[in-house]
Amino acid sequence: MLSRSTILLNKFAEIALPIPVFQNYTYIVPEPFQHVICPGFRVLVPLGKRKMTGYVIEVKNECTRTDLKDIHDLVDPEPVVSEELIKLAHWISDYYLCPLGEVIKAMLPGGINLESKTYLQLIKPETEVRLYINARRAPRQEKILLLLLKQNRISMSQLRKKFYGSNLSTAVMQLKKAGLVQLEVSVPSALAKPKLETYIKLSPLTINKISFETIHQQLTNSALVQANALRVLFEKGETSLKQLLKETGTSSSTINTLVKKGYVEKFRKEVFRSYFKNGSIKSPKKVILNEYQTRAIYHIDQAIESGNYKTFLLHGVTGSGKTQVYIESIKKILATKKTAIVLVPEISLTPQTVSRFTSNFPGQVAVLHSRMSPGERYDSWRKLKQGKFKIAIGPRSAIFAPMDNIGLIVVDEEHEASYKQYDNQPLYHARDVAVYRGTLNESVVVLGSATPSLESYHNSKVQKYHLLELPTRIDEIPMPEVSIIDMLKQRKRYPGQDVSILSKDLQLKIKEKLELGQQIILLQNRRGFSTHIKCKDCGFIEKCEHCEITLTYHAKGSLLKCHYCGFTKRAPDKCPECSGSEILFRGIGTQKVEKNLYQLFPEARVVRMDLDTTSRKWAHHTILNDFGAGKYDILLGTQMVAKGLDFQNVTLVGVISADTSLLLPDFRSTERTFQLLTQVAGRAGRKNLLGEVYIQTYSSDNPGLKFAKQHDFKSFFFDEIPMRKDLTYPPFGRLVYILFKGEEEKKVEKAANLFSSNIQFPNELGNIFGPEASPLSKIKDKHRYQIILKIDKSKDPAGNIVRYYLKEALSKYKSGKQIRGVKITIDIDPISLL
Repeated sequence: MLSRSTILLNKFAEIALPIPVFQNYTYIVPEPFQHVICPGFRVLVPLGKRKMTGYVIEVKNECTRTDLKDIHDLVDPEPVVSEELIKLAHWISDYYLCPLGEVIKAMLPGGINLESKTYLQLIKPETEVRLYINARRAPRQEKILLLLLKQNRISMSQLRKKFYGSNLSTAVMQLKKAGLVQLEVSVPSALAKPKLETYIKLSPLTINKISFETIHQQLTNSALVQANALRVLFEKGETSLKQLLKETGTSSSTINTLVKKGYVEKFRKEVFRSYFKNGSIKSPKKVILNEYQTRAIYHIDQAIESGNYKTFLLHGVTGSGKTQVYIESIKKILATKKTAIVLVPEISLTPQTVSRFTSNFPGQVAVLHSRMSPGERYDSWRKLKQGKFKIAIGPRSAIFAPMDNIGLIVVDEEHEASYKQYDNQPLYHARDVAVYRGTLNESVVVLGSATPSLESYHNSKVQKYHLLELPTRIDEIPMPEVSIIDMLKQRKRYPGQDVSILSKDLQLKIKEKLELGQQIILLQNRRGFSTHIKCKDCGFIEKCEHCEITLTYHAKGSLLKCHYCGFTKRAPDKCPECSGSEILFRGIGTQKVEKNLYQLFPEARVVRMDLDTTSRKWAHHTILNDFGAGKYDILLGTQMVAKGLDFQNVTLVGVISADTSLLLPDFRSTERTFQLLTQVAGRAGRKNLLGEVYIQTYSSDNPGLKFAKQHDFKSFFFDEIPMRKDLTYPPFGRLVYILFKGEEEKKVEKAANLFSSNIQFPNELGNIFGPEASPLSKIKDKHRYQIILKIDKSKDPAGNIVRYYLKEALSKYKSGKQIRGVKITIDIDPISLL
């Protein structure tokens, strides 16, 4: 242990670790790192028996503690997080009540963090293992051993995924005690690292033209293949070995011979991995701006020139040219030597969308996307950090792009729920983070939407945001005509006819469009074939073994699947409860609609786009390309087909069931339905072809549908906002959703009650609802309880007071007798309360 005098001679680093603990850790900076280390570095540090990646937040010259450990190593030769991003991380940590280390980890591309892993290793031969299995009735131990017989070694994290819901630790300890297995700890290398390829270039001896011609002539007479390789290198310069072999048809041994003769040199070179397929970049189309676009661009330009922070809400109907406004604003930003971030919902991040930007800004756009490999994402991230790209485009995580001198942040389709992180910490909303990052950089923020969130539109009404409007489509193309189809009336009007999925009106309209050679988009926001199966005799409904959720029937393979945990089983031929043979297939998924379309229109070419058909890389791109090329007549899908698509020949959009989202028990259900219907309606009609939209529903008197029919956002806003105000829902109230989950329901309930008793804020601040079982009361074998706080914003405008009381409650809960096996998640400003 070091003395106090020795400690004072050292430097110390405050490190944030990506663990669920609200504190940073102090480590000694070893002498070799003392002149290099600064905030933003990644370091490898010991934590108990583990080693893990941490982030340097501060470097200090003094520390009074004497029990400190040394930093083990620097992970990178330079900082990976800028001071500006550290400031942003502090704000996110404070606002969303998330440990700082977990925030910084979320800012960085996946696959680059180093952390020790614990592995379970089989150490006895198979004969001894089989004897042990036969001698004991221990199903959990048997399953683990059978798995290890197949692969000998497995990480504990993988085991937990395979055996969630079982007491894994006890089983592993029993196997260890029996001497069959051992636990090993190691630090694997990072998944994402620079990709190096072998390149070939002419040596200094050969590069001179006279020398080259002499050598080339000699080789032509004796070694024609070698001479051909030299010629290609002389014409093209350095070339990858792979490309050289392909182009010349030669072999590696030929190139090695040239290396030995000293004519060429081999070297390793980093290559950039790109997610989007290489292709010629098309020149941007010549655009004539209309008066509304010109006015919006003028106001944004004025804000850019001022050099001060400002947030605009760009409200433009579908097809009004919002993207062109973004592009013109980016041109202005690049002219001032600044950079731009463009956020696009993941579902809309298609090659069609990206090409709008790459064609206008060739060689300056980096794409960040969750479907990229770790290497592809890492390369884009590093190029942005190095300043080689000036524009970052991507979904919510792109708000953390490592760029300096940011002048513009665009959030397209700002109302989209996918901008809210909901599964892993931090549970941030990218739109709100974008606004705060704008303030840090004194940059301009543009939030765009045809159907803004009620919160954002309210902010424009109270002058927090500055409203810009694009009320007409470009080229004065008329908005599509919308028809609301009452499905109850359809059934009465056409008794005995098949109108349960496609109404007679929609069937006739599809037939008409097919005969005209025009295309159709159909939306059904449920995948699978049927939402559940039910026994006609006893009413039994198949539910997931691990979740309190009905299983969805998928026709391919006759499978029942849980869309929450992935559990799959064969669909039964008879009822498991009463052995009844009549199984009813209830509810409508995209697969059932697809089958119905083929029955009604056997000649139609139908393509389905949902999670099941787009799981492979590039499947989404291929479907859209083929539909755009006219290879299909009907594009059927979930909400994937509602966003960002622009096909000139689509004249009909059909919504199979508007009730899918309308009837959810959530105060935002009407708003979400209005947004989805308005967005998908915007896919119909372009140029000289008038668009038509048919919306099927059993709730035809719902006001959200009425305003969607009229494409009237403002009337919807003024109709919905009084209810929000009366009930203190956003934008007038702030919600906090606290979730408790664990394997033992009694423990989960007890933890929720204990935590609730620690929340002690004044009654006038708001209301506490719960604790109670969540609507989704069990997922992945974890029981779920919830507490909801509803805070009056007029009493706590910035949310500082409620966060203070929540921190106090957390502190009391953790300092008292905690209930083991229960995880607590606090979601500030939740998007959903289900």
